[in-house]
Amino acid sequence: MSRQWNLSRGGPTRGPSVRLLGPALAALLLGGAARAADPWEYWPEVNLFKKLSPTTRLYLDAAYAKGKESDARALDLAGYLDLTLKPVFLPALGEKDWQGKKYLWARVGYDHISKAGPEGRSAPEDRGILALQARAYLPVEVLVETRARADLRWIGGEYSTRYRLRLEVNRDFDVSGHVVTPYVQAEAFYDTRYDGWARQLYQVGAEVGVTNHFRVEPSLARQVDRLPVRSGLYAIAFVAKLYY
Repeated sequence: MSRQWNLSRGGPTRGPSVRLLGPALAALLLGGAARAADPWEYWPEVNLFKKLSPTTRLYLDAAYAKGKESDARALDLAGYLDLTLKPVFLPALGEKDWQGKKYLWARVGYDHISKAGPEGRSAPEDRGILALQARAYLPVEVLVETRARADLRWIGGEYSTRYRLRLEVNRDFDVSGHVVTPYVQAEAFYDTRYDGWARQLYQVGAEVGVTNHFRVEPSLARQVDRLPVRSGLYAIAFVAKLYY
């Protein structure tokens, strides 16, 4: 996940606040049918962002998932091209710094996922990714971002589509000279294999600027699957981000 393209978001408010995180944690813990038996997973991830021009960048991603209570594991390797779009349907925004503000941008890419469990490797998954993201700058420097994404999936030679809708709220703070961006987000997944809303994902975390070219992002996630069977899990995620 990347909230901004710039190496520094600029103008962060001094004095961190946790008021945003209280309701988010409650929603995370109560999201779906939380059960004490729900398993925990670890989601480490490495991102590399390479700016190609004022409106384009390359994004490479390597993610790993490991179940705490099982031998299930997954490796996710992806590459994307991001393109900032001029908001032509909102002329007032088009007259502002639309390249720097990134009011609207698109992503296209490819994702390969391999999975293994106690019974051996399962069929790999290949995805074509199409996404459109928009952001709105609200008072008191709060940023709201929405994303509509389509995963074009080939699993064991069978094709399906998954549509994903995500809403995120975040805000910058200055903490000892470092930009810290706490965020909360919720995402819903529609899967054509089951012709229904199959998954919900809730996440709360913070992106921390370590240097001009390096950031880290720890977070806590709650995933609720409703189709084909009801299940849930919690995850501790950690993302290392490199910017060039």
